[in-house]
Amino acid sequence: MNIISFYILTTAREETSMIRLKGKLIGNYNYTYSYKDTKVTHKIKEYYNAENKIRYVELKKETKKGKNFVRLPKSIWITKDGYPPLSTDGAAKVAHGKKLSLFFAGLPTVQSKEHIKIFDDVLRNELRKIGLDYNQLSKSLKERPVAKEVGITGFIYQKPGEINNKISDKFLPMVLKAYSRVLESEPAKCPVHLWRERIIGKQAIVEFHLFKDEGFDVPLSAQRAFFTMMMDDREPEE
Repeated sequence: MNIISFYILTTAREETSMIRLKGKLIGNYNYTYSYKDTKVTHKIKEYYNAENKIRYVELKKETKKGKNFVRLPKSIWITKDGYPPLSTDGAAKVAHGKKLSLFFAGLPTVQSKEHIKIFDDVLRNELRKIGLDYNQLSKSLKERPVAKEVGITGFIYQKPGEINNKISDKFLPMVLKAYSRVLESEPAKCPVHLWRERIIGKQAIVEFHLFKDEGFDVPLSAQRAFFTMMMDDREPEE
């Protein structure tokens, strides 16, 4: 058996053993607004896996003003009771003549040492395969004040001077693999509401100022509305 056949077979076996994260499509939120000279487009799809009670929200978004833009080609938010949520953000942007591509993946509000170890170990191994050091990429995230306030593990990858609209496709398969492994472990309580409150509250204000500093016109109310649609708690499924 050659190495390519072995890789395909191994990957197929791993995928069949993974928990199915994305269930039935239950929500499709497409909306666009313009404010002054900035146009913002959102495409949000919400899935629910009734068997495993997993909610999976997927986002594509673009904020554009003239030649400048912030593009989120694919970001996700996954929740399941008893486990930390999975939050990812892939972005490609041009502002003030500078290009940047980045990807973030993390488990905010994670409390279980076992959950942290599983997530970190899988990603450490997966990133090593493409020549990246997980420990180095996760260091800045784990040293941030938010890590001490609510708990978080994960990593941030940045590539200045480059626009990569497929950056999420590069990292998401390995991140979803790591999260699936977490969901196979024993549950532990997580204060997910603290993260929701932080994002819809403090983070909306932070991003309002970031957009303003980079020359975009994004109302604070619109930023809060976006975070609410993306991440806020949903009514229990019947």
